[in-house]
Parts: sequence; structure tokens; C-alpha cells
Amino acid sequence: MPRSNETIARRARLLLRVVAMTLVPATAIAADVDVFHADSLAGPMREIKHAFEARNAGVNLRLTSGVSRDLAARILNGDVCDVFAPSSPGVIDEDLMNKKIAASGQDAATWYVVFSANEMVVIVAKGNPLGIREVSDLLRPQVRFVRINGEKDLATARTIEFVKRATAKEGKPELASKIIDSALIDPAKATTVPEAVAAVRDGKASAAVVYYSAAMAARNDVDIIRFPDSVNLSDAIRNAATVPGTARNAKEAIELVRFLVSAEAQAILQRTGQPPVVPALRKGTVPAAID
Repeated sequence: MPRSNETIARRARLLLRVVAMTLVPATAIAADVDVFHADSLAGPMREIKHAFEARNAGVNLRLTSGVSRDLAARILNGDVCDVFAPSSPGVIDEDLMNKKIAASGQDAATWYVVFSANEMVVIVAKGNPLGIREVSDLLRPQVRFVRINGEKDLATARTIEFVKRATAKEGKPELASKIIDSALIDPAKATTVPEAVAAVRDGKASAAVVYYSAAMAARNDVDIIRFPDSVNLSDAIRNAATVPGTARNAKEAIELVRFLVSAEAQAILQRTGQPPVVPALRKGTVPAAID
């Protein structure tokens, strides 16, 4: 019996679906990759996201910025995180390694790579109208200096150490405590790196001490004053990355960490104020795919 028009149409639609499926590349992947990263990595991570997604069709990096120790606490509480990149490997060592995730009992972290560095700088209003050149200038009566002051924020202690080193090099070590004590802070609310940058950018403060990468992300709105290596803490500030136990898309997460230590990502980090650590330092059983 001749086939009905309806049967022919149905088989044609089925054939079209089969053909369409065969046209999808076998290597295509589709996943949302949740990335928790330190505030200081916000600028570099935006560019990393663009480059990584361009190389991996179907992958979407969802970036969450914050204080490293607060983000680590979220992982321990079970929040989904595919890649964690704090502003110190010590956060992974102390807060996640040999720790179990709430409810699941999985290891929070078992390895990491150290992929970039940073430094502390002073930012001022565009054009530097107050002529700030040294850290001791922050004590001038007309200067409104804001600093990071969160208890868990690594930038808090780093700011204090930076001010101590700088004033000592300038021959005025006695000014360090006065500068720190005179800073514009709200005791009831911690000031973060993004908030310190915003305060200078918006004219609410004259100067702030922040990470170089954060300053570079705002370079169109502020001027940056850099200091010698003996002062800027570049010998101590390092960024690390791991795939924690709450990862939902571990395969894509490992690919992202692998990308972070690639030549392409190193170039991005260099131009965004986070000089890459080459070769990357490793701790624990780092996946073989991260070469």
C-alpha cells in the first residue's frame, strides 16, 4: 500500500533530527563552571573568562568575587564551586586541605597550583591633584586615606605591612601607625578592595592602598603609584587555584586551571597586573592534565 503523506512527513522529520545530531562536533561541551575568586583577581578573571569561553564552545564561566577566606567558608559549607582561586595558597592550605565538606564528607581540597603574583600600590584621583608621591604623604591634613579593614581580608594585614615597609624606607617609620590609625574606616562595616577603589574613583577618598591588579582594572579612573619590590610585598603575594570537592563540572574545571598556567593566560595576567608565576608551583596530587 502507498505510504500516507503523514507517515512520509513523520519519517522526514525524524531523518532531519538525526542529521542535525550528527552535525554537532563530538568534542563540544556545555557546562556552567562556577569560579570563586579573590577580589584582587576580578579584572584578570574577566579577561580569562572571555579567552577561555572563546576556546571552549558551550562553556560559561560564572564568576563570584569576594574575600578569599569567606569564599573558602562557603565551599566548606557545601556551596558548588568548580574552581577556587584565592589571593594566597595559604587559604587553601589552612582552610580547605585536610578538611571535609559539610554533609558530603568529601575532601574540600587535595591539591593546588600557584599561578600568579601581585603587589600593593597606592591609588589616587586621576591626575594626582594632591601631588602624593610617598606613603608618608598620606598623613597630610588634606588627604583622606581609606584602607581595607576586614578581619578575614588578607589585604588588611598586607596594607599595614606595606605602610610599615614604605615609611621605613622613606626614613619615617614612626609615621606608620599614625597613617593606619588616621584611615577612613567604618568600624561597623569592613571595607573591601572594590569599595576602596570605588571610594577613590568617586571622590569620597583621596587615596587608598590596594592590589596592583585592582588598580589596573580601574586605571581609566585613577592614577597608580608603584613602589620598589622591597616595599610592595611582591615577594609574598601569590594566587593559587584548585578544583574543590564541591565541583559539579570537574572536567571543565581542570581545563580552566590548565588554561591558567598556559602561555595565553600568562600574557593576560601580565597585562592585567598579576605577573604569572612560571613555572607554576604545585602542591598535592595535581591532575596529570594540568601540564
